[in-house]
Amino acid sequence: MHSGKKFGAGEFIVWTRRSIYCLAILATIPTVMYFLGWKFLSFPWQPIAIMGTAVAFIVGFKNNASYGRLWEARQIYGAIINDSRSFGYILRDSLSEKDKTKVKEMFSRHYAWLTALRFQLRSREPGKI
Repeated sequence: MHSGKKFGAGEFIVWTRRSIYCLAILATIPTVMYFLGWKFLSFPWQPIAIMGTAVAFIVGFKNNASYGRLWEARQIYGAIINDSRSFGYILRDSLSEKDKTKVKEMFSRHYAWLTALRFQLRSREPGKI
């Protein structure tokens, strides 16, 4: 999962390069054939416009679902932050006078878990979670 503020054009192209190559080849073949005189490859514009409208609806719904997943992830991450703060306050208030080294050790372990989670969520590989 990439949780940065924005995606760079280079990252996007690297992630989608296989699809870009396939679509470029699939678009080049009929274009060259039409240019060489195979006029039967042309289509009327009406079916293409209808297909474009359908694709726009599908992409819109997928975009809405993606935003929903992003919002849910942000809520979960916010809950982790709030629970971590509460855990730290409870540790500090309940054990600080009895055993300061135990409090420090428990907080360090929790901080290590948060750091591992942060590195896992910020990995740049799209399939790696």
